[in-house]
Amino acid sequence: MHFHRRTKRPACNLGESVLNAQSRVASSELTAQSQSINSALPMELKLYSREWCSWCIDAKDYLSEKGYRFHEIDVGKDRAAYEDMKRLSAQTYVPTFVAGDKVLANFDTDQLQKFLNEYEIKP
Repeated sequence: MHFHRRTKRPACNLGESVLNAQSRVASSELTAQSQSINSALPMELKLYSREWCSWCIDAKDYLSEKGYRFHEIDVGKDRAAYEDMKRLSAQTYVPTFVAGDKVLANFDTDQLQKFLNEYEIKP
């Protein structure tokens, strides 16, 4: 005949266990909600351009007419911005449009609209 010796376990507080589980669920729900809210926020749009560039002027006019908000960066006046544009797009032409991790370089308004539609970028 074998006798199993019972090891003493510390008392478990059931209420504390339930609260901890609820806290983990609430935390994951909050994370999901914040991700949903962040994805609903408009993406920051950057337009790298030069003052005298006619394609850049067309792109700015087009975006403004369609209600897009964007941050214009004149690479003719800002050498560091020019280097950023080169790094992001692997080229030196303007206009260059950056939305999140998406880049469209040296484009016309038809290409811009296709890009905006393809990546579901909204005004």
